[in-house]
Amino acid sequence: MRLTENIANQSKINQAKKHYENFTVGSLILEKDMREAITTLYAFARLGDDIADEGNRSKKDRLNAIHYLRIQLKKIKNNQKIIDPYFVILKKIINKYNIKINNLYKLTQAFNEDINHQHYKEFNHLIKYCDKAANPAGELILSLAKKDNKENIRRSNAICTSLALINFAQGIVEDFKKGRIYFPKDEMKKFNLRIKDIEERNFSIHWINYKKFWIQRNYQILKKGLGLGKRVKGKLGIEISMIELAALLLLKRMKKNDCNLFTRPPKISMLDWIFIFFKALVLKPL
Repeated sequence: MRLTENIANQSKINQAKKHYENFTVGSLILEKDMREAITTLYAFARLGDDIADEGNRSKKDRLNAIHYLRIQLKKIKNNQKIIDPYFVILKKIINKYNIKINNLYKLTQAFNEDINHQHYKEFNHLIKYCDKAANPAGELILSLAKKDNKENIRRSNAICTSLALINFAQGIVEDFKKGRIYFPKDEMKKFNLRIKDIEERNFSIHWINYKKFWIQRNYQILKKGLGLGKRVKGKLGIEISMIELAALLLLKRMKKNDCNLFTRPPKISMLDWIFIFFKALVLKPL
Protein backbone atom coordinates (compact mmCIF):
# COMPACT_ATOMS: atom_id res chain seq x y z
CA MET A 1 0.00 0.00 0.00
CA ARG A 2 1.33 3.45 -0.92
CA LEU A 3 2.45 5.75 1.89
CA THR A 4 -0.20 8.32 0.94
CA GLU A 5 -2.94 5.71 1.34
CA ASN A 6 -1.45 4.61 4.66
CA ILE A 7 -1.68 8.22 5.88
CA ALA A 8 -5.24 8.50 4.60
CA ASN A 9 -6.18 5.31 6.44
CA GLN A 10 -4.57 6.61 9.63
CA SER A 11 -6.76 9.71 9.37
CA LYS A 12 -9.85 7.50 9.01
CA ILE A 13 -8.76 5.46 12.03
CA ASN A 14 -8.41 8.61 14.15
CA GLN A 15 -11.88 9.72 13.03
CA ALA A 16 -13.29 6.29 13.87
CA LYS A 17 -11.83 6.43 17.37
CA LYS A 18 -13.34 9.87 17.92
CA HIS A 19 -16.70 8.61 16.61
CA TYR A 20 -16.73 5.71 19.08
CA GLU A 21 -15.80 7.93 22.02
CA ASN A 22 -18.79 10.13 21.16
CA PHE A 23 -21.06 7.17 20.43
CA THR A 24 -22.41 6.51 23.91
CA VAL A 25 -22.19 8.11 27.31
CA GLY A 26 -21.20 4.65 28.54
CA SER A 27 -17.89 4.75 26.69
CA LEU A 28 -16.80 7.55 29.03
CA ILE A 29 -17.03 5.37 32.13
CA LEU A 30 -14.74 2.64 30.82
CA GLU A 31 -11.18 2.40 32.09
CA LYS A 32 -8.59 4.04 29.82
CA ASP A 33 -7.00 0.73 28.74
CA MET A 34 -10.36 -0.84 27.92
CA ARG A 35 -11.52 2.25 26.04
CA GLU A 36 -8.31 2.31 24.01
CA ALA A 37 -8.65 -1.38 23.17
CA ILE A 38 -12.28 -1.03 22.08
CA THR A 39 -11.62 2.09 20.00
CA THR A 40 -8.68 0.36 18.29
CA LEU A 41 -10.87 -2.62 17.34
CA TYR A 42 -13.75 -0.32 16.38
CA ALA A 43 -11.39 1.62 14.12
CA PHE A 44 -10.59 -1.57 12.19
CA ALA A 45 -14.29 -2.11 11.47
CA ARG A 46 -14.83 1.52 10.48
CA LEU A 47 -11.78 1.50 8.22
CA GLY A 48 -13.05 -1.57 6.37
CA ASP A 49 -16.53 -0.07 6.06
CA ASP A 50 -15.12 3.16 4.69
CA ILE A 51 -13.03 1.32 2.11
CA ALA A 52 -16.03 -0.73 0.98
CA ASP A 53 -18.15 2.43 0.70
CA GLU A 54 -15.65 4.47 -1.33
CA GLY A 55 -17.65 4.57 -4.55
CA ASN A 56 -15.16 6.92 -6.21
CA ARG A 57 -12.57 4.12 -6.21
CA SER A 58 -12.71 1.12 -8.51
CA LYS A 59 -13.83 -2.22 -7.18
CA LYS A 60 -10.34 -3.60 -7.80
CA ASP A 61 -8.72 -0.82 -5.75
CA ARG A 62 -11.12 -1.38 -2.86
CA LEU A 63 -10.60 -5.14 -2.88
CA ASN A 64 -6.84 -4.55 -2.89
CA ALA A 65 -7.21 -2.23 0.10
CA ILE A 66 -9.11 -4.93 2.02
CA HIS A 67 -6.44 -7.44 0.97
CA TYR A 68 -3.88 -5.12 2.57
CA LEU A 69 -5.78 -5.38 5.86
CA ARG A 70 -5.69 -9.18 5.61
CA ILE A 71 -1.94 -9.10 4.92
CA GLN A 72 -1.38 -7.07 8.09
CA LEU A 73 -3.52 -9.50 10.10
CA LYS A 74 -1.47 -12.38 8.74
CA LYS A 75 1.72 -10.61 9.85
CA ILE A 76 0.27 -10.24 13.33
CA LYS A 77 -0.75 -13.90 13.40
CA ASN A 78 2.75 -15.00 12.31
CA ASN A 79 4.44 -12.50 14.64
CA GLN A 80 6.16 -10.76 11.74
CA LYS A 81 7.53 -7.21 11.76
CA ILE A 82 4.89 -4.54 11.14
CA ILE A 83 5.54 -0.98 9.97
CA ASP A 84 2.00 0.38 9.66
CA PRO A 85 1.45 2.48 12.87
CA TYR A 86 -2.15 1.40 13.36
CA PHE A 87 -1.41 -2.31 13.04
CA VAL A 88 1.50 -1.96 15.47
CA ILE A 89 -1.07 -0.81 18.05
CA LEU A 90 -3.58 -3.47 17.00
CA LYS A 91 -0.93 -6.18 17.43
CA LYS A 92 -0.29 -5.02 21.01
CA ILE A 93 -4.04 -5.14 21.78
CA ILE A 94 -4.42 -8.61 20.24
CA ASN A 95 -1.47 -9.98 22.19
CA LYS A 96 -2.39 -8.25 25.46
CA TYR A 97 -5.97 -9.56 25.50
CA ASN A 98 -5.33 -12.84 23.63
CA ILE A 99 -7.91 -11.89 20.99
CA LYS A 100 -9.00 -14.45 18.41
CA ILE A 101 -7.75 -12.93 15.18
CA ASN A 102 -10.22 -15.04 13.20
CA ASN A 103 -12.95 -12.57 14.19
CA LEU A 104 -11.06 -9.80 12.41
CA TYR A 105 -10.64 -12.03 9.34
CA LYS A 106 -14.41 -12.56 9.33
CA LEU A 107 -14.92 -8.81 9.24
CA THR A 108 -12.72 -8.56 6.14
CA GLN A 109 -14.88 -11.23 4.49
CA ALA A 110 -17.90 -9.03 5.15
CA PHE A 111 -16.08 -6.01 3.67
CA ASN A 112 -15.44 -8.00 0.50
CA GLU A 113 -19.11 -9.00 0.37
CA ASP A 114 -20.08 -5.34 0.60
CA ILE A 115 -17.83 -4.49 -2.35
CA ASN A 116 -19.15 -7.45 -4.36
CA HIS A 117 -22.68 -7.02 -3.05
CA GLN A 118 -25.30 -9.46 -4.29
CA HIS A 119 -28.97 -9.09 -3.40
CA TYR A 120 -29.51 -11.92 -0.90
CA LYS A 121 -32.11 -14.44 -2.01
CA GLU A 122 -33.25 -15.56 1.45
CA PHE A 123 -33.17 -14.33 5.04
CA ASN A 124 -30.77 -17.13 6.00
CA HIS A 125 -28.25 -15.70 3.54
CA LEU A 126 -28.57 -12.32 5.25
CA ILE A 127 -28.06 -13.95 8.65
CA LYS A 128 -24.84 -15.56 7.37
CA TYR A 129 -23.66 -12.12 6.30
CA CYS A 130 -24.45 -10.75 9.79
CA ASP A 131 -22.37 -13.57 11.26
CA LYS A 132 -19.37 -12.06 9.47
CA ALA A 133 -20.25 -8.36 9.50
CA ALA A 134 -21.73 -7.89 12.99
CA ASN A 135 -21.26 -10.83 15.35
CA PRO A 136 -17.43 -10.77 15.46
CA ALA A 137 -17.55 -7.29 17.01
CA GLY A 138 -19.45 -8.56 20.03
CA GLU A 139 -17.15 -11.52 20.53
CA LEU A 140 -14.11 -9.24 20.29
CA ILE A 141 -15.48 -6.99 23.04
CA LEU A 142 -16.30 -9.98 25.26
CA SER A 143 -12.78 -11.32 24.80
CA LEU A 144 -11.34 -8.05 26.14
CA ALA A 145 -13.20 -8.65 29.41
CA LYS A 146 -12.43 -12.40 29.43
CA LYS A 147 -16.17 -13.04 29.26
CA ASP A 148 -16.26 -14.86 25.91
CA ASN A 149 -17.83 -18.08 27.17
CA LYS A 150 -20.32 -20.02 25.05
CA GLU A 151 -23.50 -18.57 26.59
CA ASN A 152 -22.26 -14.97 26.45
CA ILE A 153 -21.21 -15.39 22.82
CA ARG A 154 -24.65 -16.81 21.99
CA ARG A 155 -26.35 -13.79 23.54
CA SER A 156 -23.89 -11.40 21.96
CA ASN A 157 -24.51 -12.86 18.50
CA ALA A 158 -28.25 -12.35 18.94
CA ILE A 159 -27.76 -8.70 19.96
CA CYS A 160 -25.26 -7.95 17.21
CA THR A 161 -27.42 -9.58 14.52
CA SER A 162 -30.42 -7.61 15.75
CA LEU A 163 -28.42 -4.37 15.67
CA ALA A 164 -27.32 -5.10 12.11
CA LEU A 165 -30.92 -5.72 11.04
CA ILE A 166 -31.98 -2.48 12.72
CA ASN A 167 -29.21 -0.70 10.86
CA PHE A 168 -30.43 -2.10 7.52
CA ALA A 169 -33.92 -0.76 8.26
CA GLN A 170 -32.49 2.64 9.24
CA GLY A 171 -30.30 2.88 6.17
CA ILE A 172 -32.54 1.64 3.35
CA VAL A 173 -32.15 4.77 1.22
CA GLU A 174 -28.43 5.27 1.87
CA ASP A 175 -27.68 1.61 1.11
CA PHE A 176 -29.75 1.85 -2.07
CA LYS A 177 -27.60 4.79 -3.20
CA LYS A 178 -24.56 2.53 -2.79
CA GLY A 179 -26.21 -0.18 -4.88
CA ARG A 180 -27.11 -2.38 -1.92
CA ILE A 181 -30.44 -3.85 -0.82
CA TYR A 182 -30.36 -6.00 2.29
CA PHE A 183 -33.98 -7.14 2.30
CA PRO A 184 -34.12 -10.71 0.89
CA LYS A 185 -35.52 -11.19 -2.60
CA ASP A 186 -38.04 -13.85 -1.58
CA GLU A 187 -39.52 -11.62 1.15
CA MET A 188 -39.69 -8.62 -1.17
CA LYS A 189 -41.64 -10.75 -3.60
CA LYS A 190 -43.91 -12.13 -0.88
CA PHE A 191 -44.79 -8.63 0.41
CA ASN A 192 -45.02 -7.07 -3.08
CA LEU A 193 -42.20 -4.64 -2.38
CA ARG A 194 -40.93 -2.57 -5.29
CA ILE A 195 -37.34 -1.36 -5.53
CA LYS A 196 -38.71 1.66 -7.36
CA ASP A 197 -40.52 2.66 -4.15
CA ILE A 198 -37.16 3.17 -2.45
CA GLU A 199 -35.99 5.40 -5.28
CA GLU A 200 -39.24 7.41 -5.18
CA ARG A 201 -39.41 7.40 -1.33
CA ASN A 202 -42.88 5.83 -1.59
CA PHE A 203 -43.40 4.09 1.75
CA SER A 204 -46.47 2.17 0.59
CA ILE A 205 -48.82 -0.07 2.58
CA HIS A 206 -46.75 -3.02 1.39
CA TRP A 207 -43.64 -1.57 3.00
CA ILE A 208 -45.60 -0.74 6.15
CA ASN A 209 -46.73 -4.38 6.43
CA TYR A 210 -43.20 -5.58 5.84
CA LYS A 211 -41.89 -3.18 8.46
CA LYS A 212 -44.22 -4.76 11.04
CA PHE A 213 -43.00 -8.24 10.06
CA TRP A 214 -39.34 -7.13 10.11
CA ILE A 215 -39.65 -5.54 13.56
CA GLN A 216 -41.45 -8.50 15.14
CA ARG A 217 -38.87 -10.98 13.86
CA ASN A 218 -36.04 -8.69 14.88
CA TYR A 219 -37.44 -8.38 18.40
CA GLN A 220 -37.52 -12.18 18.70
CA ILE A 221 -33.84 -12.29 17.73
CA LEU A 222 -32.90 -9.49 20.13
CA LYS A 223 -34.82 -11.14 22.99
CA LYS A 224 -32.46 -14.12 22.83
CA GLY A 225 -29.57 -11.85 23.78
CA LEU A 226 -31.15 -9.56 26.38
CA GLY A 227 -29.54 -9.75 29.81
CA LEU A 228 -25.97 -10.02 28.52
CA GLY A 229 -25.08 -6.75 30.21
CA LYS A 230 -26.13 -8.18 33.58
CA ARG A 231 -23.86 -11.18 33.03
CA VAL A 232 -20.76 -9.09 32.31
CA LYS A 233 -19.19 -7.60 35.43
CA GLY A 234 -17.83 -4.09 35.73
CA LYS A 235 -18.31 -0.99 33.64
CA LEU A 236 -18.38 -2.88 30.36
CA GLY A 237 -21.61 -4.49 31.54
CA ILE A 238 -23.12 -1.00 31.80
CA GLU A 239 -22.23 -0.24 28.19
CA ILE A 240 -23.64 -3.55 26.97
CA SER A 241 -26.87 -2.89 28.87
CA MET A 242 -27.04 0.52 27.21
CA ILE A 243 -26.73 -1.07 23.78
CA GLU A 244 -29.54 -3.50 24.63
CA LEU A 245 -31.78 -0.62 25.76
CA ALA A 246 -30.93 1.42 22.66
CA ALA A 247 -31.90 -1.49 20.39
CA LEU A 248 -35.24 -1.87 22.19
CA LEU A 249 -35.88 1.87 21.89
CA LEU A 250 -35.16 1.88 18.16
CA LEU A 251 -37.49 -1.05 17.55
CA LYS A 252 -40.19 0.69 19.59
CA ARG A 253 -39.84 3.84 17.50
CA MET A 254 -39.83 1.89 14.24
CA LYS A 255 -43.07 0.25 15.28
CA LYS A 256 -44.95 3.58 15.39
CA ASN A 257 -47.40 4.12 12.55
CA ASP A 258 -45.84 7.44 11.57
CA CYS A 259 -42.34 5.96 11.25
CA ASN A 260 -41.42 6.23 7.57
CA LEU A 261 -38.15 4.34 7.11
CA PHE A 262 -37.50 6.08 3.78
CA THR A 263 -37.73 9.65 5.06
CA ARG A 264 -37.67 9.56 8.90
CA PRO A 265 -35.78 6.51 10.17
CA PRO A 266 -35.49 6.51 13.98
CA LYS A 267 -32.29 7.71 15.61
CA ILE A 268 -30.79 7.81 19.09
CA SER A 269 -30.03 11.34 20.28
CA MET A 270 -27.50 12.37 22.92
CA LEU A 271 -30.39 13.08 25.28
CA ASP A 272 -31.64 9.53 24.65
CA TRP A 273 -28.20 8.18 25.54
CA ILE A 274 -28.22 10.07 28.83
CA PHE A 275 -31.59 8.57 29.81
CA ILE A 276 -30.42 5.14 28.65
CA PHE A 277 -27.26 5.49 30.73
CA PHE A 278 -29.17 6.13 33.95
CA LYS A 279 -31.59 3.32 33.18
CA ALA A 280 -28.64 0.97 32.64
CA LEU A 281 -27.25 2.00 36.03
CA VAL A 282 -30.51 0.84 37.62
CA LEU A 283 -30.27 -2.47 35.78
CA LYS A 284 -26.65 -2.98 36.82
CA PRO A 285 -25.08 -0.66 39.42
CA LEU A 286 -21.40 0.24 39.09
